Amino acid sequence: MPDYSGEFTDAKRHFFVLEPPHPREPAPDMNALRAEREAKQRAADEKLYKAQARERKKGEKPYVPATPSPLPPRPAAAAAPQPFRPATAVDRFRARMNVTYERWHEGIGYDLEILKTATPEELVEIEELLLPRAAEDWRDIEALAALDSPRARVALRKALRTSNHRVRIAVLQHAPALITDAERTAALVEALEGSDTYGGLTQALLQIETYHPPEIVAALLRGVLTRTHGPPVHFAAMLMFIHGKAKTAFDWEQRPFFLEFHTPDGAKRRALFHDLCAKIGVAPEPYL
Repeated sequence: MPDYSGEFTDAKRHFFVLEPPHPREPAPDMNALRAEREAKQRAADEKLYKAQARERKKGEKPYVPATPSPLPPRPAAAAAPQPFRPATAVDRFRARMNVTYERWHEGIGYDLEILKTATPEELVEIEELLLPRAAEDWRDIEALAALDSPRARVALRKALRTSNHRVRIAVLQHAPALITDAERTAALVEALEGSDTYGGLTQALLQIETYHPPEIVAALLRGVLTRTHGPPVHFAAMLMFIHGKAKTAFDWEQRPFFLEFHTPDGAKRRALFHDLCAKIGVAPEPYL
């Protein structure tokens, strides 16, 4: 129902006077409608009864309604249900590869417990599902590392060369035995220079907590000056932790200082960088 019944306005329609809405129509009386329909039906039945009585009185053939149409043929019997077949390990694993929004948002991987009960033949089929996807998602990397087959190890080594930082960091995380220290350092430095929070940076920082050779420390220092938005905040916090000036990789007691690095002002960033270097005992000049 409209909110008003009419309007008055000037020629340019800048000002309006709205009339109140019409009163709502009353709801239909369902009992009255039902009684009317029943009365019509009784009248039709009475008319038919009187017509048949007149025909019987004249000795004519009584009125009978038209022969109804024949019933449609009975449908063919449904096929017998197939016997129940329990889902195989391959079926269950394939179903878990369908990543819903909840699984994506919560960072839930595939169900790797399925691999523990799969037969050797089923493991081969699961491997065939994963191999073409090795450079697409960290979940595939995690599953291939769990399989730890010769072909899976080749795929993991190949995935280390992808441009997807999240996938590369997953290889470092789940297949460390396949990676040299030089490869690990290079992948982490590149993640610090080019990834974002949801593209592998968070996972890279988790590894840097315990693995931070000089190349990585230098990358963190450069990133404090050159990266934008959130990364400099976390880089400053990590540098304080690596140099023993913070209790954790993001010390909440020093959070106000870290948040100051979230600034687009280059001069202010450089001044903050001097303060940071003074706190951790690093010369700032090589990075300015």
